[in-house]
Amino acid sequence: MSGTVGDRTSLARHLTTDVSTEPVLAWRTWALSGRRDGTDLLLRPVAGRSRPWRPREPAEAACKHARLHAAPNVDCSCGLHGTRAIDVLRWARSPAVLGRVALWGRVIEHDLGFRAQYGYPQVLGLVCRFCFWQWGPLGSRPTVVGWFPRDELVPFCNPHLDLARRYGMHPRRLLAAGPVEVRLRDTYAVDALVL
Repeated sequence: MSGTVGDRTSLARHLTTDVSTEPVLAWRTWALSGRRDGTDLLLRPVAGRSRPWRPREPAEAACKHARLHAAPNVDCSCGLHGTRAIDVLRWARSPAVLGRVALWGRVIEHDLGFRAQYGYPQVLGLVCRFCFWQWGPLGSRPTVVGWFPRDELVPFCNPHLDLARRYGMHPRRLLAAGPVEVRLRDTYAVDALVL
């Protein structure tokens, strides 16, 4: 019955493993939260209610499915995700920050990228989510960051801020994007994203 749907044998038995002392570099997007004045910035996963990535501390993966295994696990979708190509991230739910991330520890490679045990951003930059969805990383740079309930921060270029307002997205406060981006990089002690 090997290889059938009812087979409960782990895929891990059939995989080879490599050990490396170098981190894997991948692309990732995050949501952004912070106070109404643009302080206490935190990177948050764009999917689910996973823990935020704390400044100056490696993020550590945990299984959200309450399974009793170390994350990542080949038989599960858990782990800190990163992609090989930026374009894959254009379909992320609500990107606010694009960056290059170092992944290490147990790393599982898959078709679109990687899932890892540990990770930390290397370079970060704010993105207008609407530009990013339409044109990828080469869309226009955000000029403002809107502060919304639950401390959600959303970067916008001017045309997309107007569009968002027309469709009912009304930030309670607007901040200049430049100082927020500098504060984000200082908070995480990383370099600017240059494309």
